[in-house]
Amino acid sequence: MKIEPIYFWPNWFKKILSQKEQNKIPLMVIKKLSQAQVYLWRALNIYDDILDDQNNIDKLPQANRYFRLFLETHRSLNFPHNFYLLINQLFTKLEKYNHQELRDKKIKTINSRIIIPKKLLSYSKLLKIADKSLVLAISPLAILFYMGYSTKNIKIKKGLKFFQLILTAKQLSDDACDWWEDLNNGQLTPITSWLLREAKNKKLKLDLKNPKNIFLLFAKQITPIISQKLTLLLNQARQELVEISYQSPNQLIKNLIEPLEKPINKAKKFSELLAGLE
Repeated sequence: MKIEPIYFWPNWFKKILSQKEQNKIPLMVIKKLSQAQVYLWRALNIYDDILDDQNNIDKLPQANRYFRLFLETHRSLNFPHNFYLLINQLFTKLEKYNHQELRDKKIKTINSRIIIPKKLLSYSKLLKIADKSLVLAISPLAILFYMGYSTKNIKIKKGLKFFQLILTAKQLSDDACDWWEDLNNGQLTPITSWLLREAKNKKLKLDLKNPKNIFLLFAKQITPIISQKLTLLLNQARQELVEISYQSPNQLIKNLIEPLEKPINKAKKFSELLAGLE
């Protein structure tokens, strides 16, 4: 069975530490944390599908099983009490995010014409979108707790911030890829919200059956915004690693940061090409 890339996060995080610190972590612990990471990943994907589409209800028992296995794995390793408090805090953030998503009204259309809501979320606090997936930082950070560090330790704080930045960038990048589908499905994301805000400011009428001006608006106005915000997030993520990493470049940079930087460069070239055509 193919192993999801998420499996390697704990080991990649371990490899940024000093050799002395790495020697404190048994291979058995890394394997258990890696498997727990997969259990959580699978559970979250199923829960997300159910929340987004109100479908796949039949997969709920499987998701609950994955989630239970994730919790059992972490409980069996007997981490310090403040680690389990962190788990509770991160899942509380996830629950609040899911409640907010369910409360947010969908984009309405009349005869394929988009009705732009009077109030649009600004997403000024963009890092909040990481609350949807920040629980994925639990298994990698567990390594530091296993070594005896507490939540007050600078490495844990920097590690948590790193994953918050990366997961925000990943969610933003995913939304940028799915923006047209999200718009057609009436989903409000940072991308579709920025698009509607720009259309409202320019007094543009958006018709999903005649989308030329929608695509032009996205290419000219939204693509540069996405590139700018992704660049800022990823530069900050690199900086957070400086204080905890003894290995540079490392697998976290190669596998989590660099893949998100490649589309930015393509988007910048595309924007320059558009500017040259005007």
